[in-house]
Amino acid sequence: MSLMTEMPRKEVPPPLELVKSRIEELLPPAAKQEIDGGEAVVVDVRDPERFQSGHLKGAVNVSSGQSAREANDGAYAEAISEAAGGRQQRVILYCGEGNRSARTADALRNQHGFEQVTSIIGGVKLWSELGFPVEGEIVIGGEESETDLEGEEDKT
Repeated sequence: MSLMTEMPRKEVPPPLELVKSRIEELLPPAAKQEIDGGEAVVVDVRDPERFQSGHLKGAVNVSSGQSAREANDGAYAEAISEAAGGRQQRVILYCGEGNRSARTADALRNQHGFEQVTSIIGGVKLWSELGFPVEGEIVIGGEESETDLEGEEDKT
């Protein structure tokens, strides 16, 4: 058997712990301070339907797909670059609970050269639980969470 044989590859996203160790993350109060100061472009990476229901004030929606798969594509990086006004601009990403946005930040930083990209820890769920302003109603669904919490009661 030749060593040059190409093995089939299964698309397996890196573990979330690894992703989060190689990106910058902000807690909602720090993110809010930057957003209020007009220092960053805020991007909601959730699906358009969720964005339409409710989102952070001033956010733009550039969905990165399930488990942020689309963030690996050059076209996605280009869309973020356009929304932000360039790859050097400060970009704050968020999703429902902070997992998809972390994966998106990882792809943008480590594959597409965005140096000023960060993800909001706890996503829009924690943001709204802290009483920070949102437009509309925040909907958090099953696919937002990578760790399924079935059986746990929603205490909100």
